[in-house]
Amino acid sequence: MKRTEFDAFYRRSKDKCFRAVLASVANTAEADDVLAEAYTRAWQRWDHVSTHPAPEAWIVLVAMNLHRDNWRSNRFWPRLRPANNVPAPELDLDIDLLQALRQLPERQRDVVVMRILLDHDNEQVAQTLGIAPATVSVHLHRGLAALRLQISPTTDDLNDPREQEYIR
Repeated sequence: MKRTEFDAFYRRSKDKCFRAVLASVANTAEADDVLAEAYTRAWQRWDHVSTHPAPEAWIVLVAMNLHRDNWRSNRFWPRLRPANNVPAPELDLDIDLLQALRQLPERQRDVVVMRILLDHDNEQVAQTLGIAPATVSVHLHRGLAALRLQISPTTDDLNDPREQEYIR
């Protein structure tokens, strides 16, 4: 029963989680690696993860934490893998959007990824990230405003001081 339930979860969530992880990890090979490790950890803790209010967000958060750990431990050593910034065509991802997401501050990016790419509500995101739902709303608002300016800035947006405060 446990294996069948996990297999169904994996098949249902793997593409969505991969798209979400690519928002932080520029190298698709590393994104595959950290996501595989996150799913392995989920399998090992399936009794806990299966009852989590947002198991997909749990997977993405673990994968992003693994990426951060890899970056910290390897930042002084050159990467052995070449950067591969092009996602698989079947994932239907916009390269400009991915690059814009990667420019956001970490917390804004995490919130935007979980709210938009994973389609979780503020409560689920707040619980997963350990922050208040109102804080999720603030980070989402700021992140989306910054994305809007990065992806398609208009002259009015660039001159609006309210929009400039979100670009930090």
